[in-house]
Amino acid sequence: MTKQIITHLSGFLIVALGIVGIITVRLGAAPLDAYNYFVYVLMPDGITLGTVNIMTGLIVAGIVTIIEKKKQIIISMLFLLSIGVFIDLWKWLVEMMPQTLFEPLAVRLVIAAISLLMIGFGASLTLVSGLPPSPFEVLMMIINRRVNSMMVSKIMIEGTFFILAVILGLLSGRLSEQVNLFTLILVFTIGPMIQYFTGMITKLRNRSVLI
Repeated sequence: MTKQIITHLSGFLIVALGIVGIITVRLGAAPLDAYNYFVYVLMPDGITLGTVNIMTGLIVAGIVTIIEKKKQIIISMLFLLSIGVFIDLWKWLVEMMPQTLFEPLAVRLVIAAISLLMIGFGASLTLVSGLPPSPFEVLMMIINRRVNSMMVSKIMIEGTFFILAVILGLLSGRLSEQVNLFTLILVFTIGPMIQYFTGMITKLRNRSVLI
């Protein structure tokens, strides 16, 4: 169990760094992350980005609990606290760096690409850990049982957050910072990337090389 928890938390730690990297370079974030960012921008001072992530996760967890009362969702909610803390930690460290480093487009593109890989790899670690999935994944599985299509389920959830992100982005006047070309890249590549890394990690684990 200890090894599972370490693997799960390591995945969140890596995902959090990837999210912060994507947000920092302002080339476009995934719908959920863009939504959380714009909520954070519109919130009063003192509310951190990590706190907003936790709030969003708790709302989704509440919806899942209403639909299906599962004890595992409580464990998922506890892990939500960790990713919120990790996001704030990485964001604080990044903001300590000279922001001029992130101005050249070439540098921003490289950071965005590396961050994308981090999110894919980190998410894969959380999946292979064997611990309960996040509330977002549980919600996607619930929808999948009703529409009988994981792709449609994913589109429904991401589409909802995309619409909310666009509305909040327009309200904040900073839409293009997190809803941009890279948003589409993230939407279409994260799934296959997680599938690839999950398969790779599983093979390594079966050979007793990793995890």
